[in-house]
Amino acid sequence: MSRMHPLHPLLAHAPVACWTLVPLSDLAAACLHAASWPAAFFWQASALLAGTGVAGALLAATAGTLDYARASETAPRLVMTHASLMATALVLAAAGLFGRLGAGYAPVLPPPAWAIGLGVLAFLVMAVGAGFGGEMVYGRGIGVRRSDGDQT
Repeated sequence: MSRMHPLHPLLAHAPVACWTLVPLSDLAAACLHAASWPAAFFWQASALLAGTGVAGALLAATAGTLDYARASETAPRLVMTHASLMATALVLAAAGLFGRLGAGYAPVLPPPAWAIGLGVLAFLVMAVGAGFGGEMVYGRGIGVRRSDGDQT
């Protein structure tokens, strides 16, 4: 089991990328004429990115839960802080996604302001949580295979 590569770092990049692009796509849509097709494209892209980010975060959280025991042996407070922030970001993003979808799961164009705000807030919380995740890997070496073959 110690030779198995942790899946969480592999899966974490998709929700980070999606939740980073959601506010940027919202901003692009807001800067365009509301009735234009480019604005509609960016609003739809935001909804798709939000949904993909939520689905990817569920997978990453599942893998992170499997890695939790090993990681918490080295840095329990850091791991709990990372997990708590990322869970908060997931809830915010899921609530924002709910506001972006209408009947039949079609995107609402434009989405309500509160859904846009939750997307921005999810991004900010995720960015802080991802920083703690980076500290675990790059600062503390959690999940990194050492030269003797063991994994921390």
